[in-house]
Amino acid sequence: MGFTKITNVSLTERFVQQIENMILSGELAVGEKLPSARDLCIKMGISRPVVSAGLIELEKLGFVEVRPRTGAFVCDYRRKGTVETLIAIMRYNGGVMRTDEEYSLLDVRIALETLCIKKVILNATDEELDRLQPILDTLARAVQPQDAAEATFHFHHELAVISGNMLLPLLYHSFKAASIYLWTRFCREQSCAKLYEIKLRLYRALLNRDTKEALRLTPAVELTLEQCLEFITDDELVEITPKSI
Repeated sequence: MGFTKITNVSLTERFVQQIENMILSGELAVGEKLPSARDLCIKMGISRPVVSAGLIELEKLGFVEVRPRTGAFVCDYRRKGTVETLIAIMRYNGGVMRTDEEYSLLDVRIALETLCIKKVILNATDEELDRLQPILDTLARAVQPQDAAEATFHFHHELAVISGNMLLPLLYHSFKAASIYLWTRFCREQSCAKLYEIKLRLYRALLNRDTKEALRLTPAVELTLEQCLEFITDDELVEITPKSI
């Protein structure tokens, strides 16, 4: 068994996580004013600097808005949040995304990867594409879903780097934790070998400058019957054929 790093969570991090949890659980509602910094210190047994630093972090995440001489108010994090907010939500859910969050992330991922593939085929040299082979070799040797997910993220991040678009690597890296979560889930539901097979075919399509095939390997989200039913409202009709719903 390997050793894992032991970290000491600071009081500020604990404060932030407790307020996050109260907001995400609905205990603190949007628009609600938080107690004053002095009251928070007394209620939570922490110092004023911890509260101040924590509120700054919560504001960055889009959970609260600090108004000068007025106080801190709970925000609608969907309007002011960042990718870090999504990670906070995953942490609250025990590291698991809800269904709507998964499909929202998949939509964004597919949009980014579609743009990336087009740019790579247009701009990348054969020498740059050769840098993907060692990453694929690592993916081929992966046995654990987490290892395969890490290698797959590295593969797509390298594609973003060689795409020639300076923002794509930054955007893709900002989704690292969430992307690895999705790739890990894929490996558990399918297999690491299946993931490697798909990425190998994508690599070959890129080498052949085959845009159509490369984009075909970035498919739309596939849903199970149970997942499809979650998106059907009472006033909608569904047509079922032998091949689709």
